Amino acid sequence: MVLLKNQISKLILDAKVLHSGNSFGKAEKIYRVLLTNDPDNPHYLNLLGISIAQAGDPSRSLEAVNFMERSIKILPDYAAYQINLGVVLQDLGEFERAKSHYELAILLDKKNSDAYYNYGKLFKQLGSIEASLSMYKKTLLIDPGRYDAMVNISNIFHDLGDYNRAIKFLELSFKIAPTSHLSIVNLANTYRKIGENKKAVYYYQKALGISEHDGLRMKMLLTVPIIYKSQEHISSIRSCFMTDLKSLIRAQLRLSDPVLEIASTNFFLAYQGELNRSTQKKIAGLLLKACPKLNFIAPHCKNIITKPKKIKIGFLSAYFRKHSVGKLMQGLISSISRKKFEVIIFITDELDIENDLISRKICESANKLVQLPDNTFDSQSTIASETLDILFYPDIGMDIRTYFLAFSRLAHIQCVTWGHPDTTGIPNIDYFISSVLTEPTTGSKHYSEKLYKLNTLPTFYLPIQIPKKMKKRWEFGLSSSCLLYLCPQNIIKYHPDIDIIFATILRKLPSAKIVVLGGVVNEWTNKLNKRWSKTIPDAMDRIIVISRQSPEDFISLQSAADIVLDTPYFSGGNTSLESFALGKPIVTLESSLMRGRVTAGMYRAMGIDDCIAYSIEQYIQIAIKLADNQHFREEIKGKILKNKHILFENTEVIKEFEKFFISKFNKVISVK
Repeated sequence: MVLLKNQISKLILDAKVLHSGNSFGKAEKIYRVLLTNDPDNPHYLNLLGISIAQAGDPSRSLEAVNFMERSIKILPDYAAYQINLGVVLQDLGEFERAKSHYELAILLDKKNSDAYYNYGKLFKQLGSIEASLSMYKKTLLIDPGRYDAMVNISNIFHDLGDYNRAIKFLELSFKIAPTSHLSIVNLANTYRKIGENKKAVYYYQKALGISEHDGLRMKMLLTVPIIYKSQEHISSIRSCFMTDLKSLIRAQLRLSDPVLEIASTNFFLAYQGELNRSTQKKIAGLLLKACPKLNFIAPHCKNIITKPKKIKIGFLSAYFRKHSVGKLMQGLISSISRKKFEVIIFITDELDIENDLISRKICESANKLVQLPDNTFDSQSTIASETLDILFYPDIGMDIRTYFLAFSRLAHIQCVTWGHPDTTGIPNIDYFISSVLTEPTTGSKHYSEKLYKLNTLPTFYLPIQIPKKMKKRWEFGLSSSCLLYLCPQNIIKYHPDIDIIFATILRKLPSAKIVVLGGVVNEWTNKLNKRWSKTIPDAMDRIIVISRQSPEDFISLQSAADIVLDTPYFSGGNTSLESFALGKPIVTLESSLMRGRVTAGMYRAMGIDDCIAYSIEQYIQIAIKLADNQHFREEIKGKILKNKHILFENTEVIKEFEKFFISKFNKVISVK
């Protein structure tokens, strides 16, 4: 078939439009027509290969590569063809072959920024960070306007935790491409990460001005400070949050995949020290209306239940590894009766079973291990296929994937416990498993779920592994002669009320010092120091901030302290168990919500109440008494060492959980 010149021009234009619009199949047909007219045209061959590859059918990958290789045989000195083939090979995981084509492209055209840019992407994928940065910088030397390279550089610094440098490159990319949605959203996300909520919201609004996106509206709502200036600051933020939430409820949002579109949860609300039941329910209701697919019901949950030989129970978390959730759960998962229960573990990512002992213990104890697909709706089907009787979430609210899976009905009974100690607000979560030791008398009013209180703490916690050789104070840069308090909690728990506690203790005890750990993000620590410079400037020079420690060194640090200070309104969990294992007295303030009563619950389990305070004033008095009265301090230490066994490997915990699982499942059978 012979095409006229004007016909060829039109076909090329049509193909270009279709290809750029992601209509790869239609573009492919035109390229094939063009090739019937000119079979050895390298440009058509290359574009045909690209269109086939971009269509995403793995079975046609070899076909795509063959067309691109044919174009290179015809025109071997054209760098763009080498780059295009390199990109396709990289997507196929053929990294060495991709590398050779990028290198050849650079030899052919040292001024081709695409060659360096894509080589940078390859090095990043291979984990060669320095080489990746080098390639991106060479890209910018050739073409200073490559904002996509700036975004990729910022992503590297973001992954390294260097958020200020990440922001620097994002701001440069924004200046060059002020309408780049990617640059603006990344800038907002990074400001959000470091706790600059006002700047984050500003850039989310910029992004919304370019492209309407209901996921960004939700993300903007969920952007709250991480370190608060005062109680008034918290109250103001909560008031604005509720106003914005009501506005979004009226707006009737639409979301197709909340995990991708929102990519965050309402995690930080729990750190404001307030009751969140009503708020969480409103958020869940908003999300269900925005994305009805979240309310998936597994087929077996619609059917009549027949009593099984064993109750099939699934445990689902993103944190079955060396993490607080993994530590809290490994004992329960490995110890519940396999005569009564069939245990299925669902994981969201591949675990390092070889090197992570917690992951190994959990996975090896399972009757079945299931790794979920990335897509939320595929995960719904995967879990549903296991026909679970009970689905147990150790935590809901920390991980975006498990949060949105919890909206589905995937088992006859669905429950959650204190991995993230706040109610979920999600209708399909039936029970919140807590403890009589940690709940106030009004506890049931704090949850959207039915509150079930165990007679024990809700963890079969394995004994703490104490390092054989403990580090001394001097190895942490601390004085061996001063009275040393340690507040070992994550600084996101540092409610503004802790400032007066620290300051009063230090003012009363001139020789004392308080050690705290820096934040996961350095900017959080900077914000806390800035707050202290305004609220307690006379005392902050004796608050020593040290870097975060390895698990082993963290235990040594706790051992080096004389007294441990718990955080008000959101107390310790794993850290308190570690301190008690060492016999360390912990001063704790029992507040109105369970998350501020966990350490007090541990004390109650041990039959000790001397260090439980019911007001800030009493907290300070106990902290000072422990410092001034060494006999009292040793007495408390002795009580802890005598009774700490009740906190670890308490077989009553397993009995309590099994009782809950069996009784609630039998109740469902009798109802249905």
